[in-house]
Amino acid sequence: MWRSLRLASTTLSSIMAKGDLDTQTVEIGSVRPHPKNVRQGDIGAISESLKAHGQYRSIVVQRSTGHILAGNHTWKAAKTLGWKQISVHYLDCDDDKAMRILLADNRANDLASYDDTALAELLKELSATDLGLEATLYDGDALDELLFDLKQNATNPLSDEYTKLIKVPQYEIVGERPATSELYDESKAQQLRKDIEATDMPDDVRAFLLAATTRHIVFDYRKIAEFYPHASADIQHLIEQSALVIIDADDAIANGYAVFSQQVEELIEHDRN
Repeated sequence: MWRSLRLASTTLSSIMAKGDLDTQTVEIGSVRPHPKNVRQGDIGAISESLKAHGQYRSIVVQRSTGHILAGNHTWKAAKTLGWKQISVHYLDCDDDKAMRILLADNRANDLASYDDTALAELLKELSATDLGLEATLYDGDALDELLFDLKQNATNPLSDEYTKLIKVPQYEIVGERPATSELYDESKAQQLRKDIEATDMPDDVRAFLLAATTRHIVFDYRKIAEFYPHASADIQHLIEQSALVIIDADDAIANGYAVFSQQVEELIEHDRN
């Protein structure tokens, strides 16, 4: 992740080279959001920051089009507040470079992360002042939640060390693509469905029991692992989301699969002792 963040930052630095920028204060209506900006920002939060601190960072605008490349939501927040003027960095660039700046600026934000421990210390320090957490966009609840998460992580056995121990298999094409009929066996589930349909019962109970029959579908994970590399990217993603394969240790933890696996191992070890 950090490598990607450095690459994004480097891209921005190289694109917005020294000498390309011309800083001016302009009428807010003379520039406009980029029509291809896909990022959704929190206008309310940015408005609060602008009210508290003013505009401490100029927005970046492609001079030839007047389109905002960085700071689209700052412009929207300022307009919501009734500002008449806004500080702008004008950039002379073609449309191709403009699109790359737009994407790189948004992507760099996505790739960033926090040192939660340092953040908590900083927030605690500010909360002890007369102003407290005013104008930080954090409040006491956010600080409490952060401190709670840090405490939980400190006692959670699924530490980074455990993450490194998760063995993620490599899925490569090694043979013919298995038929989908080989990937699972629902014979028991089908028999249960027939029995349920043949039994007199309330409709809501029938619906419940029919839904429960899916628990008896048996998946052949070896065959699924052979099928996976043959599938398209979209289908592979859905297979991953269904936990039929695991390709990323962090995803395994985020989705709870690694937690479950460790709990099972701990229960087995407990029984042995």
